Amino acid sequence: MKSQPRHQAEPAAAAPQMPDAPPNPLLDAPLETLETPVALPLETPLAEDETLPALDPGDIVEEAEQLLREGAPHDFDVLVIGGGPGGYVAAIRAAQLGAHVGLIEERELGGVCLNRGCIPTKALLESVDVMRLMRRAREYGITLDGSFKPDFRAMNARKTEIIRGLRKNVAHLLHEHEVEVIPGRARFTGEHSVQVTPINDEGVERSLTAVHIIIAAGSLPMRLPVEGSDLPGVITSDELLQQEVVPEDIVVVGAGAVGVEFAYLYHELGARATLLEAAPAVLPQEDRDIGQEMERLLREFGIGLLIGAKLERIEQAGDRLQAVYSQDGEENRVAASLVLMATGRCANTDELGLDAAGIEHDNGTIKVDESCETSVSGVYAIGDCIRNVGWAHLASGEGTMVAETVTKHPPTVDLSHVPSCYYTHPEIASVGRTREQAEKEGITTRVGVFHFRANGKAAAAGDHEGFVKIVVDDATDKILGCQIIGPRATDLIGEAVLALKTGQTIDEMVGAIHAHPTFSEALPEAALAARNKPRLAD
Repeated sequence: MKSQPRHQAEPAAAAPQMPDAPPNPLLDAPLETLETPVALPLETPLAEDETLPALDPGDIVEEAEQLLREGAPHDFDVLVIGGGPGGYVAAIRAAQLGAHVGLIEERELGGVCLNRGCIPTKALLESVDVMRLMRRAREYGITLDGSFKPDFRAMNARKTEIIRGLRKNVAHLLHEHEVEVIPGRARFTGEHSVQVTPINDEGVERSLTAVHIIIAAGSLPMRLPVEGSDLPGVITSDELLQQEVVPEDIVVVGAGAVGVEFAYLYHELGARATLLEAAPAVLPQEDRDIGQEMERLLREFGIGLLIGAKLERIEQAGDRLQAVYSQDGEENRVAASLVLMATGRCANTDELGLDAAGIEHDNGTIKVDESCETSVSGVYAIGDCIRNVGWAHLASGEGTMVAETVTKHPPTVDLSHVPSCYYTHPEIASVGRTREQAEKEGITTRVGVFHFRANGKAAAAGDHEGFVKIVVDDATDKILGCQIIGPRATDLIGEAVLALKTGQTIDEMVGAIHAHPTFSEALPEAALAARNKPRLAD
């Protein structure tokens, strides 16, 4: 572990006394006797129509400022605020590239994703998927003697053990790369200086400086500003994941990624689940056909759907809650033991002291440029604190990009094609443009669709709901986007991401041999369906 700063300014030493130099005929000669130096010719002279590249004064100033920061005393080359999937990835990558790195974390390593988001929910969803298969055991030729039921406490214990193991892995990686982990709450005291306050009065307060600072503070769950949102039993995903008992019924406000996943999870655990969404469709940000298919399946499962319903207020009714909503001009109520606010997240920056550093923000959401640099030179921000909706894998990609940028290495991550993933049953994943998005941009498209019911592996697995859509540029046959609802969608989408990154055409996807029988064969089948459609331009 590096405990000492690498870059401390040394005091200037006194100049040694030099003996008198012997006479130098060149220096002592009259000026008129010296020959005028001749400029050496360029090895590769500029062509007649070639000019030197224009210099950006802003870049020159930024380089000069960085040199000054590097020359001044500082504690770290790179200081990362936040140890989530963006922060710890940035810290490790910067350390791999030779930087002396510190990472400040006020809670657990791994951030929301590992401790209160992605990992705990997926652990619970895996448990209910096992239970769902057990209910269908007879379809697979298996007879179960006796009954079975979910043990929610045991599921939570398994979830906790998974989190603990992954958290240890993150700590080990940081230690292996000599990243100094600093427990505490960070607050800017200047552009490149941070005060770290220990949590629960453990440890000592520290003032730290760095050449570069990366803010990866993450986000917090948001509550709608309606009457009754602070009543007992009105909770966010953070509190829901701490529950040890399955409620009799639950109203989930918001049918985005978080809302749909939790409604499905608690329905499978035996609760009566109702989704309440103000937009006219579930997953309103996704492809229309995907949303409609998910809505059909949710209704088939028995999950209540109130679409186009705006939450007006929440009332206490004895020991229960009532969510009051308006729909089609009428006011109605739905009762439940718990009301989950799955209505988005907001940047976790209130305590960072952004204004003290002069960092521009919009109600806490940090403003950045295309390289994730803030309004302050040398200070960057990544992940959920720069956007209202984000994905853990996008934060990790941004962390890698920024770490490579500040260490003067070419970025290796392409952030152009970021997949969206929903761990419902069936899973949903998408990347690139939908047909509607492409046509709004004036691109004529063809779309190929392949249903999993015609896929051999899906038939053998007994898991054949859903389909794959491939959106293609009609003029060039290049793949523009892919949307999947079906088994292993979140695993399959990786091939579509690579296809977009490399600019694949449908012929190139169809021409790559896919193992049989596999779920992955659905992608080239969808591409083939698009290829077989007549060109609209012909």
